[in-house]
Amino acid sequence: MASPAARFEAMLSNIMLTDKERTKAIDTHTYMRDQLERRRHWIKETFLTGSYKRETAIRPLNDVDFFCVVDPDWARGKTPAHIQREVQRVLQEIYPRTTVDRQKHSLGVDFRSQTTNYDVIPAVPTRGYYQIVHRESGDGEFILSNPDAVEREKVAANSQGGPGGRMLQMIRLMKHWNTKNHKKVKSFHLELLCYKAAALLASCSNNREACYRLFQFLSSKVVEDCFVPGVPVAAVSGVQQNNLRDTRTDSQLQNFAGELGAAAREANNALSLERTNPAKAHQIWLSLFGKDVY
Repeated sequence: MASPAARFEAMLSNIMLTDKERTKAIDTHTYMRDQLERRRHWIKETFLTGSYKRETAIRPLNDVDFFCVVDPDWARGKTPAHIQREVQRVLQEIYPRTTVDRQKHSLGVDFRSQTTNYDVIPAVPTRGYYQIVHRESGDGEFILSNPDAVEREKVAANSQGGPGGRMLQMIRLMKHWNTKNHKKVKSFHLELLCYKAAALLASCSNNREACYRLFQFLSSKVVEDCFVPGVPVAAVSGVQQNNLRDTRTDSQLQNFAGELGAAAREANNALSLERTNPAKAHQIWLSLFGKDVY
């Protein structure tokens, strides 16, 4: 039987995207973005964002996100819902037989034949960041986003978070665990919190210890404010602030903090049993992360 250490390292590989998933995603998003930029003069550029771009997506690849940046002069005076509908029209021209759904922040292109959806996020550049649509109903409103700032934080956290890209490995692992447990918080929220644990992860002697320490860290941090990097914390006129803590209630976050704490205790138990009872350690890791990857 392979050791818990060997099985754990194999699991970190098992949750990564496959080459086939990457190739299909590249082909699809490259064509879609090229067509968007060609068909309307007011679409200025498109660029990848989200977990796929940051290399924190997990298998299976559920979605690929990219910004569709529109001319701010063209967007002036238009409601978020209007901007979203105009981009939707272009996507429906490109894919007349494909469903294009208006979602809270994006337009979801669902090919049915693929497991991966493509989320197109209309964005208006303003003062060094972007206004993106936030639509619960009616005309909607804008929230602020700065993908470049998030990317910079990711790069810094990964460079400081231990050997072998440990930060990205642990982010993917936490996302897998969160998904297995019915996605109690947004994946992006979890990822931003992980960035703050870089020094902690670097101090760990191996990835199993890093997993335990990160569960423990997140259990204390998930109830705190978590603002999107690179946008002003102060309210901007006509724009809703993007505090990811507000996407869940206090009760939901407290309950999730308890689940993270319980996972930390289980991981610590697995670590303590690695030499004396490796079979039990295997069972604990298997219970935490599932037989599909461990």
